[in-house]
Amino acid sequence: MFILHCTNAAGESVRLRYDPHASALTNQDGSPVLAGKAEPGRPPPFEDAVRVSPSQPGTKRTDPVVLKIQLGLGCNYSCSYCNQASQVDSMALTRTADAQSFLNDLDNWLEGAPDQIEFWGGEPLLYFRKLQVLVPELDRRSPDAEFSMVTNGSLLTQEIVDFIAAYDIRITLSHDGPGQHVRGADPFDDPQRFGFIRALWTERKPRQRMIFSSVLTPENCDPTAMRQWFARKLDDEDVVTSFEGVVATHDDRALAGPGIWSSEQYERLRTSVAKSFETGEALRMPALLERARNFLKFIEQGTPSSSMGQKCGMDRSDHLAVDLHSNVLTCQNTGATSKHGLGSALRMEEVQLDTSTHWAYREHCSHCPVLQLCGGSCMYLDGDQFAQSCENEFQFGLGILDGVMRRAFGLKLERIEGDVRRPVMRKTIAIAAVH
Repeated sequence: MFILHCTNAAGESVRLRYDPHASALTNQDGSPVLAGKAEPGRPPPFEDAVRVSPSQPGTKRTDPVVLKIQLGLGCNYSCSYCNQASQVDSMALTRTADAQSFLNDLDNWLEGAPDQIEFWGGEPLLYFRKLQVLVPELDRRSPDAEFSMVTNGSLLTQEIVDFIAAYDIRITLSHDGPGQHVRGADPFDDPQRFGFIRALWTERKPRQRMIFSSVLTPENCDPTAMRQWFARKLDDEDVVTSFEGVVATHDDRALAGPGIWSSEQYERLRTSVAKSFETGEALRMPALLERARNFLKFIEQGTPSSSMGQKCGMDRSDHLAVDLHSNVLTCQNTGATSKHGLGSALRMEEVQLDTSTHWAYREHCSHCPVLQLCGGSCMYLDGDQFAQSCENEFQFGLGILDGVMRRAFGLKLERIEGDVRRPVMRKTIAIAAVH
């Protein structure tokens, strides 16, 4: 149980009780802040999430709802905070011919048709010839599946734009707006590349099949500034922008720079996110709007934390990531020749997800006031990489929580009282040898 110390519009102190494990937000007298929709005496049926850990491995199914196809981890950019950089050497190398072999293998293991089929890199457009083999056949086999892809947009051509339109692929263009310099070259600065981005947006927008998505970094943490940057560049106030999330630290490179925040930068992150809810800007950004809506829905329904899996969904048996050799992966950001190669989809009964840890097995997650807004950070990180990523998610979550309190209840979150536990970074002390 946590006490949320808030102030109202008149500057008066207001204290609320919040239990993230019961999704209960109440006044001091115990009355609910938000009236629930559940019938009295009959709580909604909530199914417990499967809790995966190295000692309790998860499984994968041959009839996935979400199928993520990793084309390769190669990329024409070298982003300073890339969550795949440490995995590049462990990817299984493939050729264009392997795309056809992958399709042939599907007949031997895939049952039914997935609801979603996602194409992943690296940069997936580096593998456009593979996509030309995969997409038409997958479209024939699964005509009702939604196809999607995340790209940096720098390799777009008219041929690719036409291909995306022909197969109605939902596009997320990954770009950090005013903070793009942290990642590398800006395709918006190249007239030809920008022309293709604009053409793609013009074609995809009417069908709501494209968004621009950014990563929040210490130098680039204002959601409003990001959305307005894209609006100016595209001369379109209705441009749809969202977030891949707050920067995580998947390797030592990120731990040494772009993944580390100062206390002042954390303050700017929390404040700018909260203010975006006050102004209404957050309501135009799917990632923020969805988290806020889910949070309020959880409170209305009294959703227990026991029903929560990891935020990415890759701990679920019906969410499956594979490469073109039919290797099953922890997630699309990992490589098959490392510990994240879980086995072959051709022998799915042998596949075990033993590389991940459900949030319930991390002490600090069970003592976190923004658990329902975070979802446990990256499920396969540990040590300093997890500790720093968790702290970044925690600060981001505090900003969203404050924003929801301001928007939904007219209260500003000042501080949180309770048994809040945070992971601690390991400290190393260099010892000089004495001769």
